[in-house]
Amino acid sequence: MNKSKLTMKGIIIVALFIVVVSAMPVEAQTFLTTEEQDYINRSNIIEAVSVQGGAPLQYADANGQVQGISKEVLEEISDMTGMVFEYQLYDTLDEVFNSGADIVFGIPYNYATEDMVMSLPFLESETILYLNSSVDPNELDDKKFAATEGANIPEGIKEENAIYFATREASLDAVESGQADYGYGNAYSVAFYMLQNSYTNIITVPREKESREYCIGFLKDNEILLSIINKSIASIDETHMRTLILNATTQIDREITIPMIIDAYGIQIFGAIFLVMAILLLSIVHNIRAKNELKLQYERYQMLSQTSNEYLYEYYVRTKHLELSKNCIQLFENSDNLQEFEAVFKQTIINAENTMPIIELTIARGEKGLFKSVNSLIYDDKGRVYSIIGKLIDVSEEEAEKQELIKKSEIDGLIGLYNASTTRHLITESIINADLNATDALILIDCDKFKAINDTYGHLHGDKVLVNISKGLNQTFRKTDIIGRIGGDELCVYMRDISSPDFVVSKCEQLMALIQELNRDYPVTLSIGISLRSDEKSYDELFAKADNALYEAKKKGGAQMQFS
Repeated sequence: MNKSKLTMKGIIIVALFIVVVSAMPVEAQTFLTTEEQDYINRSNIIEAVSVQGGAPLQYADANGQVQGISKEVLEEISDMTGMVFEYQLYDTLDEVFNSGADIVFGIPYNYATEDMVMSLPFLESETILYLNSSVDPNELDDKKFAATEGANIPEGIKEENAIYFATREASLDAVESGQADYGYGNAYSVAFYMLQNSYTNIITVPREKESREYCIGFLKDNEILLSIINKSIASIDETHMRTLILNATTQIDREITIPMIIDAYGIQIFGAIFLVMAILLLSIVHNIRAKNELKLQYERYQMLSQTSNEYLYEYYVRTKHLELSKNCIQLFENSDNLQEFEAVFKQTIINAENTMPIIELTIARGEKGLFKSVNSLIYDDKGRVYSIIGKLIDVSEEEAEKQELIKKSEIDGLIGLYNASTTRHLITESIINADLNATDALILIDCDKFKAINDTYGHLHGDKVLVNISKGLNQTFRKTDIIGRIGGDELCVYMRDISSPDFVVSKCEQLMALIQELNRDYPVTLSIGISLRSDEKSYDELFAKADNALYEAKKKGGAQMQFS
């Protein structure tokens, strides 16, 4: 095959990877409910199955281990939730559907059965055309189509022209050998097998046929597991999802031999060798001098850093070697912490848009520290980046003070609950991001005859009553509920994703009983107004409903709850 064509094919395939990796959807992160967390704590291993030969979505590597994007996503979910997955690949979809497992990973809608419940998609890919190089892409009407068993034939292709193969790789092999003329596949799989198998008779054409969304399918009815997986997928941000995809798509088991390289790129390789040797001979003296100067500068910086909370490092771009000062090595104490820093440096600091990013690192004795990274670029005589020299500045105390100030600005100083502005902000965010299928509740709480308590016992005792009410609220409601003080003796609770109105009632009854127990020296009762979120779009709308209910409860004499 013409070597220039082979070179161009490599460029096209690499470009294809870059394009498909840049279009990943992201959902806002959510929190697990108590019921979901209890399910995770009780659950055993989740059996996850799929079809072999769908790389890089899912496949078995040379060692028989399951790999791929879908597994990376499930492993991320495992890290986030604590669930444990066991993976198994089968040769056909029938074996998958009859396996008795819990979930099918990496399955698009057109492969799923009609009654299968599907999760949120974690990956979207356009399908592209691949065909034998002898076939005209504009004359495919009567050509043999390489179909994958279990998948629907794309619209416009005749059934009699379809030849079925067990996997996507098998269909590509068929087109390569001429057994079939063309096929359609998702861009990830086509690009992966093109690189792995070094096809020489296949060309790809960016002719989008359909869009495919890849999900987790459920072989058993399990609403809690579905909810956990959906929330976990939605919480993976776009940047991290791209990292997962790149990790999976770059793990290609490809056997490359020296004759193969020489045959394809011999002239270019030998030309590059001679060019490099010439450049090295011309610049070796200059490089030695530059290195000596840098070494002297580095030693001076090291001496200065010993007297401060700064830790120096230098990253050599060409060799990808990270060199640390002595006190920087002492800061991390052991090899595990050093490896963590190197990984963070290469993934975060080198490509950071922020010139002085703040990162969290594990240091000596397992402690966590916050450090600001300040970097400068060193250029060689050709204007290329030779190294990145920088320092870590310990800002742990500064950040802790900043976070403490932020926390104090959000908390009511007397009773330790969120203040009115923070409460409103948090509830507004919850309403905006609310699951349309979930039920939320806003509870307004007013201390009956609080003025009389102040007048009779004094304001200090009135404050003590409010503190006891705050204590009762924290003991009664869930960690995920938003609890705040919105007025003098008026407080509120926002409960997300409640199981039923009765659950809210039981919590309020529990609170009313606990408040009387905590305030035995004072005649304290509560009036409570409750509103359930339906189509309210703002805090003010939901608050108005709950406030009307509270008014009715007070109007009826207090010491009771009222729904609106």
